[in-house]
Amino acid sequence: MSITGNFITTIRNSEQALELGKDMGEVAIDAILADKFGVDGALKDIPILNVAVSLYRAGNKVTAYFFAKNMLAFLLEVDKVPAAKRIEFLDKNCANEEGVENVGEVALMILDKIDHPRLATMLGRAFALLTIGEISQHEFDIYCHAIKIMNPYILQQMKQAYQVKGMIAMDLPAANLLANYGLIKLETEGVLARVSIGIPHTLEQNSFGQKFYDRIIIGRASY
Repeated sequence: MSITGNFITTIRNSEQALELGKDMGEVAIDAILADKFGVDGALKDIPILNVAVSLYRAGNKVTAYFFAKNMLAFLLEVDKVPAAKRIEFLDKNCANEEGVENVGEVALMILDKIDHPRLATMLGRAFALLTIGEISQHEFDIYCHAIKIMNPYILQQMKQAYQVKGMIAMDLPAANLLANYGLIKLETEGVLARVSIGIPHTLEQNSFGQKFYDRIIIGRASY
């Protein structure tokens, strides 16, 4: 089975990852990388984690560790979607190669590019919303690219911008970046591609940024 196929299979069985992470925590990652479960053990139902095992065996121990950690963070969020809804979505949208590419490959490519489990959790939230039909494939793609630019500094800036409705405070460099992704409204006098210090400007919350903050950064307990 291809790596994308393994990824789709793992999403179907994400409750196995939930049990693994919940029961063992950090120990689970060490056990996975050491291949203590074996092909007929826990990894049989979460085959994408075999990629981490292969990386570990090839000597890429740091890459393997964070791949496994990010994957578990993603799956733990996806598992909040009831199994029946998850399977129904995959049966409908991953029945052919085009569907697998649109759903599985996009998520897997983004997951491979992000560098922190918190961002993996955010990607899991976006995928969960796609699964239950709360967002479209187009919105999912936009969320994926917005998640890629996040880091602790930008997340803090988003919190300052959206934690209190009607009040916004943000550093100018972050404002320029987030405005480019439609996450805030940045207006200036005249036509400017970027705003620099000393240029009159106004910052406003917008509906897309508020939804991204509520849905993806904050998240919810269940779907």
